[in-house]
Amino acid sequence: MAERLTYEQLRKAAEERINSKRKGKIRVLVCYTSCSISVGANEVLKSLQETLKYSNIDNVIIETTGCLGICTKEPLVDVYMPDGRKYSYELVDEKKAMIIILSHSQLGKPVEEYLLK
Repeated sequence: MAERLTYEQLRKAAEERINSKRKGKIRVLVCYTSCSISVGANEVLKSLQETLKYSNIDNVIIETTGCLGICTKEPLVDVYMPDGRKYSYELVDEKKAMIIILSHSQLGKPVEEYLLK
């Protein structure tokens, strides 16, 4: 009979798998709640996914998250670079999402004019 794992063992194993998936990649986090969806988060998420697909970008992972508490700045997108730098973008639309992901993945640079103020 298989050994039963404890909650801590399961959690540690899951965290290790997630971290290995993220290792060396740019992590793009889209705020995805009712307030962000109502102002375009679906379109932003779709734009990010399509940009990755059609540009053959493989160094980026897209994830969604809950409320960040800044509803007036939605849709919000955070970009975590592999070296630990974090960039937060406000009022992101489909075009901005494409520019942001291309700039980070291909140039390694933020898009200054879209950063959260």
